[in-house]
Amino acid sequence: MTERRDFAAGILIGGMIGLACGLLFAPQAGSETRDRIRREGERFRERAKMTAEDVADQARRAADDFADRMRSGADEFVARARDAAGDAVARGRSAIEERADRLRRAFETGRDNAGRTMEESGRFGEPES
Repeated sequence: MTERRDFAAGILIGGMIGLACGLLFAPQAGSETRDRIRREGERFRERAKMTAEDVADQARRAADDFADRMRSGADEFVARARDAAGDAVARGRSAIEERADRLRRAFETGRDNAGRTMEESGRFGEPES
């Protein structure tokens, strides 16, 4: 126990001696030190404010760039979808026109797929077995 008390007393006495030496050998008076601390605090606050503004500007620019890329990507996607839909409509239209043309020719000649006339097949509109 005495060792702990001796150690604590040594820390306390050492701290007081250090404080006294610091006050005796300090290069500036207390008011000058407080002024210096205040000025450095203001400079630090200004630097922090400027840094925060720079980071905010960078974040805004990054968000704008991302939004622009997303818009251009969406525009490209819409253009591709429009082209694909147009191609599908064109293929469907040509298939319908081709079948309509075949039906028209078959109706005009009066023949079915086997080459028989509709009257010969005897089953107009009925499927063949």
